[in-house]
Amino acid sequence: MVHGAFHEMWGPFRLGFRWAPPMIDGLWAAGVDLHDLTLERVRREVTVAFWGDLVRPGPRPVDEVLAELSGDDGTGLVGLSAQFESDGPAALNNVAKALAAETNRRSTELLGRYFTDPDMRTRIHERLERHLGPDTRVVVAHSMGTVIAYQVLCAHPELEIRQLITLGSPLGTPGLVLDQLDPPPVDGKGTWPSCVDQWTNVAAEGDLATMAVPALAPVFGERLQDEYVFNGRHPHDIEPYLTAAETGAALAAGLELLRRD
Repeated sequence: MVHGAFHEMWGPFRLGFRWAPPMIDGLWAAGVDLHDLTLERVRREVTVAFWGDLVRPGPRPVDEVLAELSGDDGTGLVGLSAQFESDGPAALNNVAKALAAETNRRSTELLGRYFTDPDMRTRIHERLERHLGPDTRVVVAHSMGTVIAYQVLCAHPELEIRQLITLGSPLGTPGLVLDQLDPPPVDGKGTWPSCVDQWTNVAAEGDLATMAVPALAPVFGERLQDEYVFNGRHPHDIEPYLTAAETGAALAAGLELLRRD
């Protein structure tokens, strides 16, 4: 499994323990017989390619943080608090917009660093490459992790991956992502990773990371199977993606727990 952005404060073991239960729930939702599948077995056979520590920022100067909180333009915490006192609940929209804008800014900034810093990109790719081998059958990637997984798999044709599962993927976004990939797209069409047999892409209603291009088959080829799901109030979170029957069916097919037509 390959995580996305904003996991700097976690680690591979914490994520492994966190994601194993929803992964099993996805298999259950897909109709897999779980009588011999235990949480311990999943934790033993599933590894997390963790790279968050490579981009964990250091603390900023206190004066800089205080200035940001003050926000002379009214967008800081102090300004938003004052607006809430004067406008009441109506100000919550501005708070939500400010949080969404900050999240989008940080995501774009991290993607920019990844694509423009070869050393950083190499170190991140090495974190996934150390987990890939002749026994690897399924790669599950989320968000920015789908960009990492795609490029690494394209670079390793010797692997035999039965199923690539991309969740909340921005891979099809032109300009920001698609046009920065290696190998680069040709006439707007991406390259199929030659080591991958099946590729299932799952996008969720309301997931901002996928809204530009929710379906990847038109970009990467009709062999790719697109699925569209509902993830509730947190459409980009990985847990509801993992519990979806569509994700479970793709995982089961890759592990040959279920046959897929």
